[in-house]
Amino acid sequence: MQAEGSSSGSESDRDETWDDFAADGDDQPQPATSLFDGQQFSSPQEALQHDKQVHGVDLPLLAATLDFFERIRLINWIRQTHPDPSTLRRLDRNAAFLQDDAFLKPVIEDDALLQLDFDTLSLSSAPNASSSEGAPPVPSTSSAAATLDPSANDLIEALTAQLSDAQAANDQLRKIVRERCGKEMGLEALLGAGAAADEAAPLSDAGKGKAKAQAHDDDGEAIHKDDDHYYESYQYNDIHEIMLKDRVRTLAYRSFILHPANKPRFEGKVVLDVGCGTGILSMFAAKAGARKVYAVDASNVAYKAMRNIKANGLDETITVIKGKVEEINLPEKVDVIISEWMGYCLLYECMLDSVLYARDKYLQPDGLMVPSQTSILLSGYAGQPWYDDRVKFWDDVYGFDMQAMKDKIEDEAIIEVVDDGEVVSNEVSIADIYTQTATIASLSFSSPFSFTITRAPASSPNATTFTLHALLAHFDTYFTSAPRLADSSLREQSVKSDEGEVFFTTGAWDTPTHWKQTMLVLAQPLEVAIGDVLQGNITVVKDPENSRELNVSAVWTVCDSTGSKKADRVQAWKVR
Repeated sequence: MQAEGSSSGSESDRDETWDDFAADGDDQPQPATSLFDGQQFSSPQEALQHDKQVHGVDLPLLAATLDFFERIRLINWIRQTHPDPSTLRRLDRNAAFLQDDAFLKPVIEDDALLQLDFDTLSLSSAPNASSSEGAPPVPSTSSAAATLDPSANDLIEALTAQLSDAQAANDQLRKIVRERCGKEMGLEALLGAGAAADEAAPLSDAGKGKAKAQAHDDDGEAIHKDDDHYYESYQYNDIHEIMLKDRVRTLAYRSFILHPANKPRFEGKVVLDVGCGTGILSMFAAKAGARKVYAVDASNVAYKAMRNIKANGLDETITVIKGKVEEINLPEKVDVIISEWMGYCLLYECMLDSVLYARDKYLQPDGLMVPSQTSILLSGYAGQPWYDDRVKFWDDVYGFDMQAMKDKIEDEAIIEVVDDGEVVSNEVSIADIYTQTATIASLSFSSPFSFTITRAPASSPNATTFTLHALLAHFDTYFTSAPRLADSSLREQSVKSDEGEVFFTTGAWDTPTHWKQTMLVLAQPLEVAIGDVLQGNITVVKDPENSRELNVSAVWTVCDSTGSKKADRVQAWKVR
């Protein structure tokens, strides 16, 4: 009996000892080492707080969207490669090291940070908050956003952006499944609800995007419908990188906004940036002294713009609003509207519709539109080398006849940087758009044109006659602070650069831009000579099936220097 009792007492002692040991373990945090400077701390929380305060790296925030193994790789990668802390304010979710199993091996033996439960770690708690006497209470996760520290707000913004991206991807997947497999798999009832809702949703009479638009408003203007996929294309980095690296484009805006002569137009003023993208134009305006900037974008890039603006300390001045400018409501009128709305052939994508809507709703009577004016110009393009490379190429492809590939090649405009030596005529304006007074209806237009063949192409400089393969369109852009029209025939000479006015062109004779030039390839190339005149009428309208695309048509005649008619033509193209 005694032995049995002794045995029972021994088990009890062992159980009690284990509980005590476990409790003691919880009460005694394991020492931890800083990720960046090797300092030792009594707990992982203290080490993390030190790295946040001293090095500006908030590891819980960086790791918030990572899984268990990715967090281990992140910590070991930092310890092994010693990156500059300033490069870790944000984390590239697609970074290669996050998938590299080599970083699963601990760099420091018994690394306390590797054992930390990040899922239960409060971003807003101070080190040892639970054990320090007199420590302030930690806000609960249900507290209002105003009570959260900046890192928590950053996390909310990051997670919101990821949730929006995931919802967009899910919606796109549903569309694909419905379109490709719906009837065969009997999914129309299951997946069709979203489509039915889209069909029933009220349509906006202006907006930005590339979408089917088969309805029209009371004035006959095409209504933009189902723009989601257009906005989705702007949530990815590549398109913004292309635009930002276009120095002609970006420096023109910066030069105008930050020019000392234009300071009265921006300092202390309220600015609206329509289609803000990464926020670059909004930040220029804030640097110019704007009192308030409203940066509006319907794409998910708006979430990245928020973070860009905060990273540059401009979030007190700039408010980012995710949504279509037609569907939001600003709390005040604005003094300036800035927007980079231009597309291929100037009007492709029809974003100017949205800018003009914003002007009519929000701009003060004496407000400023940036840019103030644009012009579309037309010229003649010989382009025999281009034609041989891109069209005649199909006649003999490694010994095979592939002329079927040339079918309807001239029906669509070609967007390309062309050789200015092949431009063989003067350039004439077919549209001058003054953004202060232009209407949406005026963006569909017909215009007469007449230009003269003035030189032989560079590819055959001594030729007396040669072939014209295309009409060529580009646009010029003007930034003026005074409400005046620039003379488009004078081009750059029409702006007063010493007064802060700026001009840039997308013409073939100057630095290439991401807009390139628009080639309207002729179905029937024309034989022309120096002195010949092409005159006719050109029409540019929104495509009734996709109101973000353009339909261009022209009718013209060719006359020699004596006025005798040599040829006449009619043709239509799509810009898409």
